[in-house]
Amino acid sequence: MIDQDCFDGRRAEMDALFERLNISLSYINSEVQNDSVLSFSYRAARGEYCIYIKENIDSQTYTVCDLREKGRILYNHFTRPQAQKKQFDTFFRENMPVIFFRLPEDKNINQRMGLYSTYIYERFAGISQAMEVNSKLFKDDWAEVRILLEKNTMTSARKQEYLSYPQKDWPQGLDWMTYMLLLCGDMRRALDQIGSGDGNKIKTSDISAYSSEIRDEKRIKETHETRKTIVDGCGADDDERVRRGRTTQITGGAALHSVNECDNFDQFINILRERGMVDKRRRIFTDMLYNVNRNKFNSDIFIPRRRRVIDKTPAVVCILLDVSGSVPVVFLKRIVHTIIQAEGFFDKEKSRLVCWSDSLCSDTPLNELLKLTAGGGTILASGIEYCKKYLDEDSAFFIVSDFQDDIGDWIMAAKNIRARKTAVGYAGPGPRVNLSEWFLRAGSNANSHTTEITLKEFSAVFDMVLLTPPC
Repeated sequence: MIDQDCFDGRRAEMDALFERLNISLSYINSEVQNDSVLSFSYRAARGEYCIYIKENIDSQTYTVCDLREKGRILYNHFTRPQAQKKQFDTFFRENMPVIFFRLPEDKNINQRMGLYSTYIYERFAGISQAMEVNSKLFKDDWAEVRILLEKNTMTSARKQEYLSYPQKDWPQGLDWMTYMLLLCGDMRRALDQIGSGDGNKIKTSDISAYSSEIRDEKRIKETHETRKTIVDGCGADDDERVRRGRTTQITGGAALHSVNECDNFDQFINILRERGMVDKRRRIFTDMLYNVNRNKFNSDIFIPRRRRVIDKTPAVVCILLDVSGSVPVVFLKRIVHTIIQAEGFFDKEKSRLVCWSDSLCSDTPLNELLKLTAGGGTILASGIEYCKKYLDEDSAFFIVSDFQDDIGDWIMAAKNIRARKTAVGYAGPGPRVNLSEWFLRAGSNANSHTTEITLKEFSAVFDMVLLTPPC
């Protein structure tokens, strides 16, 4: 019998790893029940993945499917390089003497070679992915898992992709592309797995059933294109979906932003430099001979090495500086000096430093920084509204303050700003505190305003930086 507690522990470990990697997961349902589609997953957006698991299955099967799809995401199975597919087409044609007699009988077989090559490639890729996940997640429980899945996938055209396990003489725990190479190297046995047994032909009905299941998956996917759709459609009273984990890592529809603590102004300079640059262009650089030149494998199939190249350009930055009476002048001067040191990483002619207390004190281009006007009360929400005229989605917005203000108003004022928003808190002299302790004493919580804001709620709108320079 499968140890449910053990599987639940593995799922908790994987969820923690997804959180560390800043990968968001959501679960989708289909109103149209389909017996052949047990589970699948796909990339909805950058860093966001959706998982579908068929309704009305027992809890153990649900857990296995959940682990399987998370494993596929975690092991990055959703990039199948087009170049590798082209290389497989070449490999397919070069091995026609072995493959030809396994293909369906067809008068137009030469015209269908592309279809058959794609079918075999997709089946091999699915089986090799299953081998990786199975040998990494279910190694000690495979016999029980196989029995469990067989009860729920007997009608599935992709049953073999659920049940595949590395051959007894194959190493375990390899990546899926390595298993792909092993499948290609043992072509006869691999064709047996997707055919009807030893030496038998692949049936046309098998190809049709597989294609039908792929279409079903695509139809379900298209009805749930983004994670936002799922959040909007998940009511607060939907206890069953929440209980079964169908809104994992979703907090009010928004992912938490980054939280940092800086011990000195040098670390703050690095944050200014990093967030003062905007992505201008993204490119994928492909080195087809990376592994070949390093003798990392011996096969007819190339495995390319890809890396993302991002061209950056200085962004327009708007810094809202709290110059109220509660913020020490010496700290304000250090902030200005830090901004000057970070020059070259933002557009200094168009970028602005807005000094604000309870009203506008000064509005200066960053290339003309001379002096500060300090003193007064603190109403920074109106300062955020003022800064909006300088901001668009390619800009960067900073607010530097000691947070002695109603930060609930900050959130309301900043929610519709599309630029990246960073709030920098000043902890002041005294005993060292961490960000959570400091936030409990700052802002709305310290001033007994009616709206009490938690760090989690604040971090859903702003990136958070706590600056704790030495006394």
